[in-house]
Amino acid sequence: MNTPRIVTFDGEARSGKGTIVQATKDYLRDEHDHKVMLIDLGQVFRVLVVATLRAGIDVNDADAVDAFLGDEANAKASIQLVKDVYHMTKEERDELLYSNEVSANSAKIGARPLSQSFKDDLLKKWMHDAANEGFDTVLLDGRALEEVGEMLEREKLCKFVMGLYFTCDPMVGARRTLGYATTPYDELDEAQQAEVDALVVQINERNRSDRERAVQSIVPPASADTYILPALPVSLAVDGRPMLIIDTSADLTKEAMALPVARLVAEALQD
Repeated sequence: MNTPRIVTFDGEARSGKGTIVQATKDYLRDEHDHKVMLIDLGQVFRVLVVATLRAGIDVNDADAVDAFLGDEANAKASIQLVKDVYHMTKEERDELLYSNEVSANSAKIGARPLSQSFKDDLLKKWMHDAANEGFDTVLLDGRALEEVGEMLEREKLCKFVMGLYFTCDPMVGARRTLGYATTPYDELDEAQQAEVDALVVQINERNRSDRERAVQSIVPPASADTYILPALPVSLAVDGRPMLIIDTSADLTKEAMALPVARLVAEALQD
């Protein structure tokens, strides 16, 4: 059976990794003829938030959330919702999953051990599907993925070839998200600054929650070097699996931010 290679795109909230991983997928497919599957694990937790809220569960009530996630019928319904989301248009998916309410609560759901088990079980199924369908490369977008990648490799579901961990100044990440990337904070009007300030609070809270959760907390790869985009290493001549920390705080266009990463991943896949 074909064994896909995986590259993980891990890191902080609003660090640009979603934009970069999508561009990397397109680059590997169009420029290097790879058959690439992109798996957005963060989307799984957003689906669980929607399922939980639809059931009338208070996401701040850990016991109630655990009871919901531990119910087999709820788990099956949530899997079906994941499938339904996959077939939605981007506009429908964004409207359902990327509201402020869902964004604010995804970290709370992700902190529950049963949600991590739900995600891991789905991921293993998807990796089997990737192998059966002839995908040579899988890009994983999410958090705490070094641990996940090593788990998948131990179970012989993939070859874990590279891990990337993204960081970004929260103020830069907030301005980018809100469409103010080209405007310095001091030049925004009061309403725009208030938007940015509120999102910075949300970003910091999400990162704090992800760092402190008991299961699969986000941790930068140990002993990894940090690079500030667009500067990335010329060569990947290292012992073992390359693990990099990439800072996206520089004022760059989406293409200038993504292309160096895509090229580096393509090089790693050649080895």
